Amino acid sequence: MKKGSKLYSILKFKCPHCHDGDFFKSNNPYQLSSMSETRNECSKCNRKLSLEPGFYYGAMYVSYGLGVAHIVSFLVAKWILEFEMSFWNFIILVGITLTLLTPLYYAISKIVWANMFMNFKEEENAKS
Repeated sequence: MKKGSKLYSILKFKCPHCHDGDFFKSNNPYQLSSMSETRNECSKCNRKLSLEPGFYYGAMYVSYGLGVAHIVSFLVAKWILEFEMSFWNFIILVGITLTLLTPLYYAISKIVWANMFMNFKEEENAKS
């Protein structure tokens, strides 16, 4: 994983344009007071991180996908490991883990959404 790939920006929570500046005001998604607040503009390249008002509402689709993947991964693990568990215990286990991971999924969904519409600009970064 090297600078210039979308995966770098997503996993390091870096600006989708320059991959140097921080995307969030706090890189800890579990800091609930600022829960995944994005910066208005990058501190390194000064590019806007929100293309239009309400831009990050689309991240709900990514968040939904992450939640579904979470549930499906638990189902597949249960079937592969042949783990016996009642329906309600399974629902409680998935619900608890999903609740604990919600702040992280929320942050990931916003950075993934931004990376879908913003690209790394190598030539602009080399000039500055």
